[in-house]
Order: sequence, then C-alpha cells, then structure tokens
Amino acid sequence: MVFTITNNVNITEENRGCAIKQYALSFIVSLPFFTHGVESLNLTITSHSGHFATPEVVPWTTLGLILGSIISAMIYSYAVDTWGRKFGIYVVVLLQGASCIPLLIPPNDIAYIILHVLSGISTAGLFICIPVYVREISDVKCRGAMMSLMVLMTTAGYLVRLGMDVDSRLYLIAGLVMAQFVSLFMIVESPTYLVKVGKFEAAKKCLGKLKCLSANDTHIVNQILLLKEESERAKPNGALRFYQIFKNQIWRDEMKIGVMLFTTIILSGCIIFFDQEKILIQLKTSTDPDRILVPICLFVGAFVCVILVRVFERKYLLTFAFSVMVLSMGTLAVFTQADLTVTSLRWLPIAALGVLVFGYGVAWGLPTVILVDMLNLEIRTRVLGAIYTYSQILRLAHVYTFKYIEDYMGIYTLLYIFACINLFGAVYTISNIPDIKGKSVKQIERQLKKIPIIK
Repeated sequence: MVFTITNNVNITEENRGCAIKQYALSFIVSLPFFTHGVESLNLTITSHSGHFATPEVVPWTTLGLILGSIISAMIYSYAVDTWGRKFGIYVVVLLQGASCIPLLIPPNDIAYIILHVLSGISTAGLFICIPVYVREISDVKCRGAMMSLMVLMTTAGYLVRLGMDVDSRLYLIAGLVMAQFVSLFMIVESPTYLVKVGKFEAAKKCLGKLKCLSANDTHIVNQILLLKEESERAKPNGALRFYQIFKNQIWRDEMKIGVMLFTTIILSGCIIFFDQEKILIQLKTSTDPDRILVPICLFVGAFVCVILVRVFERKYLLTFAFSVMVLSMGTLAVFTQADLTVTSLRWLPIAALGVLVFGYGVAWGLPTVILVDMLNLEIRTRVLGAIYTYSQILRLAHVYTFKYIEDYMGIYTLLYIFACINLFGAVYTISNIPDIKGKSVKQIERQLKKIPIIK
C-alpha cells in the first residue's frame, strides 16, 4: 500500500472553538476508571501484573479475570467499529454494574470467580473503548492529558481503600455506576467513527456540538475533510481487511512500537514492588502497617503524568519514567539480598520504593496514549485490541511463571533483571518513538517513514 500525502486542507486552526465540552466529556467517560480502581480492591489482581498483597498461590479468580480480558478484547474492537464508540462505553458501564451482583449474595467460590470474569471483561473495554473515544473527541493540544485521565482516575480509586471498608466500597461502586449511566446520556458519538462509517452530516453535527460551533462552520467542514482524507488514505480501494494491516510497513512499525512498550510495562517489575511488605521484607519491621506508600506514590506519579504530558513530548516523559525506575530499582535491589540485615540507612529502601512506584505511575498509561495517538482511524481499535490481547496473554504467562522464577533466582536477582528490562524500554523509547505531541496522524506517519524501527 502506498500513502499519498496531500495538503489540500488547512489545519492551522485545529483548536478553534470551545474546548469546555471536550474536557467535560473526557472527565465523564473516564469515571469508569475510578470505579475500576475502587473495584480492584475487592479482586485478587489489578489491571497491572501485581497487586498490593500477593497470594502464595495464583488463585482461579486471577485466571478468570485475565481470560475474560483476553477473550473480550477483540470482541470490543469489533463492536465499537460496528456499532459505535458510545455502544462500547455503555457495555463497559453495564458490566461494571453487573459485577456488583456477586458481591450482594452470600460469599462462595463460584460467585467470586464470576465477579472476576465480569471485571476482566469490563477492564478490556475500559482500555480499548474509552482511550479511543477520548482521543477522537479531544483537540490536539489537550489530547494527551485527557487520555491520561485513565491513569489518574484508576489510581484515585486505589486510594479509596485508605478510608473505606468493603461494604462502603460496594455502595460507592453502585452509586458510581448509576451516576455513570445518567451521565452517559450527555455524551455524543465520536465524529471520527461517524466519518469512518460514511455518516458525514452526522459527524459535522457531533463535531459542532463538541466545539460549540455551527455544523456548517468552515472549521468544522475542514476538520471533517481531514478525517475523510485520513480514512481514504487507509483504504484507497474502498475496503480494508484485517490482514492488509500487516502488509503496510508504517502500520507494522506502529504495531512493533506498541508491542515493545506494552511488553516493557507488563514486565517492568510491578508484580514485585506493588506488594510493599514483600519488597521491604529485609527491614524486618513494618514501617508502614497500613501500606499507604505504594498507592499514594502511584497516584502522585499519575497526577504528574497528566500535567507533564501537555508540556513534554510523550517519548521524553516515558524515557524519564523508565530511567527513574531503573535507578530506584537498582538501589532497592541492594537492600533485598537474602542474607542482608539492614541496620543503617533504613530510610533509603523506603525512599527508593516510593520513587520507583512514582516512576511507574508516570509510565504505565503512556504506551496506550502513544499507540492510540499514532494509529490511523481505520485501524485504531483493531490494532489496539490485538496488542491489548497480546499484553494480557503475556501477563497471564508472567503471573503464572513468576513464583517459580522467584524461588529459583530470588527477589535480589529479579530486581536487576527488571531494571534491565526498564533500561531497554528507556533506550527503545527515546530512539524509536516519533514525536507525537501536537502532531496529526499524517505527520506521525511521515516520521515513521524515516525512523528505522528494530526489525
């Protein structure tokens, strides 16, 4: 496939119009991430590879959650491409509400497994439908920050455990789901999706509502023409099959970037350092009995990510986060030697853990932000769904093999291995990811023609 780069539409006024509605809608559709964060406290695994408390044996519930994510990811991709982005968000909220039902019946293993399967299915929708929708309704200048709200909302949900018991969290989840259902009546369909399916007049109306402009405003017409041009570039013959995505060199390079970044995040070591007691076991005393250090530092990292992603290029921010993780993980590894008794500088491993979790909080949502920002509108959900499925398969293998590797190598050696993985992520990010901030898909594709991606 050959791309034809044209320049028949003026894009200098990309951010014209009112952005308040875009901010408000991005916040509203990101609320399910907060619900997900609160709900994760009742589960045996979070959306990461680790949890705040690690069981000795991986339970069936963890398997059910990850398998639910694996099986449903591509179904979500098909659904939101066929029936619209709003449909996908409705399904996510509905499943979050349904996941409350097993918590209302007497505790038993079957109900607990069903809860995890439903949570896994809704989690896949969260990380596929909502980032795509937010990207497609937001202007270039605020796109990164609005997509990064998923990180901030999720980590804010984790903090709820510091002040609420299990029953209170259940009532909170039910209230949040009802509020989300009501608020979803205010959202509009993605103009990008409407252009994708050929509904250009409807796309103009929706984009006009988002920007508080008339549907016939010159700016709105030009933006729809840009989206139409982007769609036509992807399917010059009028149709695009899934296998054709792999024949396109630029799209293959984008998929390689996604695979590399998602692999690095999954294998970043959070399976160890989320469990505060486990990683600081050599201190021999509990310096933080409530285990508040990890969720607080994770939230601070997420907050910094939302702020800095508007200021700095995505690849520089992600490289910074990986570098911070490498340095703090190396420091922490020194204090996890099996025969070591820490008698001095006892504050240093605690500080290193806080900095490590902070770096992860900055990093963990950026691969999704980068990938969604790069992809052409015709392949956006399909490629994201495929890479998310791959990441969950990798997570499943990682979770089930980690205990054996830990028993064989020990935490001390594993931390150095994870540090090397994060170092690779930093080097790969700075050398292979194109400039994305403030760039259109066409401009990013131009860069990918020039950047040699690892073959």
